Amino acid sequence: MRTSRVFVLGAIMGAVVVWLWGREMEEYVEEKTRGARTTAAEGVRAIEEKAGKVLDRGGDALHRVDDFLQDTKEHVSEALRAGQEAIRPAPAVRKA
Repeated sequence: MRTSRVFVLGAIMGAVVVWLWGREMEEYVEEKTRGARTTAAEGVRAIEEKAGKVLDRGGDALHRVDDFLQDTKEHVSEALRAGQEAIRPAPAVRKA
């Protein structure tokens, strides 16, 4: 029983402290963490810029690869058609 009474008393005391000094505690924490939050925000912005550059380079590389693959596809198709024509037998000549 004693533990539950102490818990309830602690909860009531915590609520009173927050009610009396909550605003001052919030302002204190905001003032002390302003530098860390500013640094974190700048870090997020830097990461965003870097990620954008990396993704742009990746997109450019993909376009170049796509162009290369299209050229290769055309060359392979041409070579296969030429090979097909080379191995196709000549039409049979009918004797009348």
